[in-house]
Amino acid sequence: MIWRRRPKSPKVVRHKPRCSFCGKEKGERGVQLVAGPGVYICSECISVANDILRGHNPPAPA
Repeated sequence: MIWRRRPKSPKVVRHKPRCSFCGKEKGERGVQLVAGPGVYICSECISVANDILRGHNPPAPA
């Protein structure tokens, strides 16, 4: 069995939160995120979802 020493101070890498739907990062072009249990959604995706629920959905890009 090979024993390896653990580093004395492991670096914790924290990633910026991203929208789970479109992948935009927090702070990117004024994007605000709403956090859920393990997921995030940006304000732009919320607007698109609201439009779809109201029945004002634009046609899909070709």
